[in-house]
Amino acid sequence: MKPVAQSTRKVSIARRLMLTLGAAVLVLWLMAVGISTAIIADEINEVFDSALQETAQRLLALAENGLEGRETEARSLAIGRDHEDHEEYLIYHLRDRNGQVLLRSHDAPDEPYDIPLVEGFFHSDGRYSYTEASSDRSLYIQVLEQPGHRVEAIVESALGLVLPLGFLLPLAAIASYLIIRQSMRPIHRLRSEIASRGGHDLSVVPVENMPVELMPIVKDINRLLRRLDRTLKAERDFVANSAHELRTPVAAAIAQSQRLAAELGDSPQRVRVDQVIQALRRLAALAEKLLQLARAESGSAASDETVDLLPVIDLVRDEFERQPDKANRIVWRDPPTRLAAPIDIDAFAILLRNLIENAINHGAPGGRIELFVDVAGDLHVVNAGPVVPPAELQRLTDRFARGRQAGAGFGLGLAISAMILRQAGGDLFMRSPAEGRGDGFEAIIRLPAGQG
Repeated sequence: MKPVAQSTRKVSIARRLMLTLGAAVLVLWLMAVGISTAIIADEINEVFDSALQETAQRLLALAENGLEGRETEARSLAIGRDHEDHEEYLIYHLRDRNGQVLLRSHDAPDEPYDIPLVEGFFHSDGRYSYTEASSDRSLYIQVLEQPGHRVEAIVESALGLVLPLGFLLPLAAIASYLIIRQSMRPIHRLRSEIASRGGHDLSVVPVENMPVELMPIVKDINRLLRRLDRTLKAERDFVANSAHELRTPVAAAIAQSQRLAAELGDSPQRVRVDQVIQALRRLAALAEKLLQLARAESGSAASDETVDLLPVIDLVRDEFERQPDKANRIVWRDPPTRLAAPIDIDAFAILLRNLIENAINHGAPGGRIELFVDVAGDLHVVNAGPVVPPAELQRLTDRFARGRQAGAGFGLGLAISAMILRQAGGDLFMRSPAEGRGDGFEAIIRLPAGQG
């Protein structure tokens, strides 16, 4: 059975709200237009029907007076022949009881339409008409409305309601965007507050000025942050306490083992005692790394004061120079007159010591480690040695991650250094091969803002 692929398309609440509101405004407006058009059509029909009826009644009265005393033989007259041609919305036929046309309007045809001589309204072939009869039923006036006139009036009224939508809909979209953007600010503020939290900052999210709808989310997040802070603090305390408690017994064990080795002299058991001493020293070194890790995770790397780091670099170099197997291996190339940054000096010493130890343990045996500061103010630690593949290079800052060329380290040095720099506002970059070389490894310390 194939796994169901999950959609990775991002969903935007703001975009969904804008589309929903826009669609709702459009649908409601069209519904309003439809209802209004139906009401307008009904009113227009009433007005036009009333106009037909009143026109027919007035014309019939005029016709009766005009034809009084005249013969009503078959004689068809068209009035207004001398008038300039113009469009007439209403036309009429004056007919006798036999249906013969006695009088017609300017635009009316010679032959009458197929409309019965019955008083009242009549609708046929798109024409609306009204027939009015004289009291003796000798004359009939039939007033007709030109086809399409009534529909044209209704359509124009409907368009008058729809066309503004083309201007109002973009305005409504802009207004909706501004309102939604303003309403989404608390969510963006909450997102920023959560994003700023990390291993060194698990303080609760402020609840002031938070909307009521977001309060349950904020409370749950704060509850989770408190639990996570307690858990991480307990973990750091356990690591620090364990490493600290290991120091004294390990040191005592090393001292006793060294005394035993001295007493054994050249005895065959001396080799085994030396192996025990090496294992204890490795355990002591691991305890020291765990203490450094606990210190790095405590978030004490950042500093409000900008300090000069050159004395710290000289101090760390002197520590390695005093060790016989590491003397004369660190080259401080073109040291600047000043290198300052807002970082805790103890944390900086830890990260630099770890980077130099990493270069010694994993670099070429007996090779030199170069330190230099580039024009951007970044501190570089470069060593010769085999090239680290890109896939391994990306995970070297993970805890207990070690490359193929595993040396005497524990896989914690680069992780501690990267963590200290991130907490101080800087960053650690790695490159292999080193710049300008065909081999080697290069660690680049990007100091936090404020360096000088």
